[in-house]
Amino acid sequence: MDMNSIQVQVGNSIRKHREGRCLSQEEMATRCNISRAYFGRIERGEYNVTISKCKSISDALGIALAVLFEDVI
Repeated sequence: MDMNSIQVQVGNSIRKHREGRCLSQEEMATRCNISRAYFGRIERGEYNVTISKCKSISDALGIALAVLFEDVI
C-alpha cells in the first residue's frame, strides 16, 4: 500500500468520526487549533499528518487514537 492511500484512508476515518458527531470542519479545526483549510486537506488525504496531530484530532473527537486507524488496511 502506498503512503498516499494511507493518508486518504486516515482522512476518510477522521471525516467519518467528525460527521458522526455532527461537527463541521470549522468546529474541528478550532478544537485542534489549526485552520479549516488545513483540516480539510487532512481529511482529503493531501497531507501526511503527524501522530501528534492525529492525537489532537482524536482528543477533539473524544475517541482513542487507535480508533482513527481501525479502518486503515
